[in-house]
Amino acid sequence: MTDSPSILQSSQAVTALLKQWEEQRLLTALDRHFAQQMAAIHQEPSPLFLLLCALLSRQLSSQHACLPLGSIAFDNPLAEPHPSVRLNTDPASLELAVANFAAVGAPGEDKPLILDAGRLYLKRYYDFECRVARRLTAMAATEYPATDEVRRALDCLFLPPASHTGQATNDAAQTDSETQTDSETQTDRENSGKRDWQKVATATAYCRQLAVITGGPGTGKTTTVTKLLMLLCLGSEMNIRLVAPTGKAAARLTESIKASKQRLAKELMPFAAELDLGAIDKIPEDAATVHRLLGVIPGSHKFRHHQDNPLHLDLLIVDEASMVDLPMMDRLLDALPANARLILLGDQDQLASVEAGAVLADICAGLRHQQDWRMRYSAEFAATLTRLTGFDLSDCVNLAPGIGNNLCMLRHSHRFRGDAGIGVLAKAVNLSDGAAITDAWNGGYQELEWLEIGKQQQGLAQLLSQACEHYRDYLEVVHRPDIGAEEIIARYNRFRLLCATRGGDFGVEGINRQLTQVLKQAGLIAPQQEFYPGRPLIIQSNDYNLGLFNGDIGVILPDRDSNRLLAHFIQADGSVLKVLPARLPGHETCFAMTVHKSQGSEFDSVALVLPPSPSPAQLQLLTKELIYTAITRAKQHFCCLGNSSVFDGACRRLTRRASGLADRLWQ
Repeated sequence: MTDSPSILQSSQAVTALLKQWEEQRLLTALDRHFAQQMAAIHQEPSPLFLLLCALLSRQLSSQHACLPLGSIAFDNPLAEPHPSVRLNTDPASLELAVANFAAVGAPGEDKPLILDAGRLYLKRYYDFECRVARRLTAMAATEYPATDEVRRALDCLFLPPASHTGQATNDAAQTDSETQTDSETQTDRENSGKRDWQKVATATAYCRQLAVITGGPGTGKTTTVTKLLMLLCLGSEMNIRLVAPTGKAAARLTESIKASKQRLAKELMPFAAELDLGAIDKIPEDAATVHRLLGVIPGSHKFRHHQDNPLHLDLLIVDEASMVDLPMMDRLLDALPANARLILLGDQDQLASVEAGAVLADICAGLRHQQDWRMRYSAEFAATLTRLTGFDLSDCVNLAPGIGNNLCMLRHSHRFRGDAGIGVLAKAVNLSDGAAITDAWNGGYQELEWLEIGKQQQGLAQLLSQACEHYRDYLEVVHRPDIGAEEIIARYNRFRLLCATRGGDFGVEGINRQLTQVLKQAGLIAPQQEFYPGRPLIIQSNDYNLGLFNGDIGVILPDRDSNRLLAHFIQADGSVLKVLPARLPGHETCFAMTVHKSQGSEFDSVALVLPPSPSPAQLQLLTKELIYTAITRAKQHFCCLGNSSVFDGACRRLTRRASGLADRLWQ
């Protein structure tokens, strides 16, 4: 092996390179073994085949669904500091060479690898993508009629009289911010002739078998779906199920639906003669995880519900849909009855799923218009929505709507005022607007705080001190018999440290270790043993027998009944699950957690920790979507510890998951 670039000539040479790339952490051991096994099984000696298999495996490990051949840098395929391999070919010739490998098939062929439209897939993921596209497209084509009675009901739901608008607003201000509806603002928009997209979204979802309602935090997705559910329950009895990807997200959905129902009942009292308010009681409140809905079979990757044993429901609502990966979406769609409705709720700008694919982003891709979003309706459906809502949507008509008739995007946030620091910063980051980001940090907003790490890491010491004071609020009461587990965990959940990475002093492991020492020195914890009062835990693997899932968070507390230390978890229905620490599945301390694991949660205050000198691998994690997700977890205060160059660089780096799903849905 030499330092100068070489041409791929033999599989033996590439085999040696694979080992070298693994040692340099350009590949994983799995990538190397996959390439070697594929070459051995299919008796393929080509060094190009070995290289492509290794690159495909790396793509899947990086949550991509495929390897676009056009994305390969011919002069340096592995992005080495000193290239050791190159491809002496052109894109067209490369695609032809790949197609000629015996292990590579065209669409419809039963080969381990599939080449389709310049994308190389592992057949399993190709099948996932095609099945998801086929089912979503078929559901998107189904439209239901809406009568004038539906139009009148929509007017009642979205035009509350001024006599109770103020009361509704006051009530909303006391509830979870995600479900707030600023009724005065809404009425002002109606009176000024502006469109209320919540009303449009409700009409859209009523008329379609598939509906996707997207928007940032506080835009009213839960409020919208609650009104939709009432509208549907006015007409007939429906078996409705609510799910979310994680237990925490399911618990938040349950809480939000309950609050939204209570507020809706008050808002609609003046319409008791026109609407059957008993329909509100038919709206379900209890949400479950996707895994629990599908019915996990212990020790198997299969579920109890599938195409041959479908779910028993008429309507499925999936919250936090951006967290649903491609394989899970395939299983979910496979288990749906043929005539069931599906509503996906989520924020398309958040981090994509932890596993392969970016399903929600791909579904919404056709609405992207330059740096903004634009609805995309057919002329016929735009006319239907105009009849139902009274809003002129002619400017949203598109001659090639794709699945646009099934989407509606909510843009007005009720959580963040237009001039509030968190909202201003989140918007600037989402647009990758460097000047606006600088203005937000320098704007004197009380909700925003920047901590520069500094040469002596003064910023880190300051952050740990602040975190100690935040967590003091719950740690000082863990032994008080008059305060229950629900209140203690609620206090713990008011603040969270979020990290972009896991390893290193500025990752989850390092921050948890350092903060544990700070809390110990402050006399707030006594970590002489593994499980001590007040220790927060995050579950890292599923235990279906216990009902604990990856991402669930609990706290070790003295149990009042047994006088033992138990792990306490708040379940989706609000009840407390108590578990002996010895029975817990894989877990770790959770004073700090990754931004990825925080999805589906929100906190009064959030502090984000960025590594000061990120490695190339860490840079891949530091993206606009990660920063945006971290900011929008905060309701009242957001703090960031880092270097401005790292923060600004992350805001310019976009997450691009390789996939063909968007093309299949929109072309």
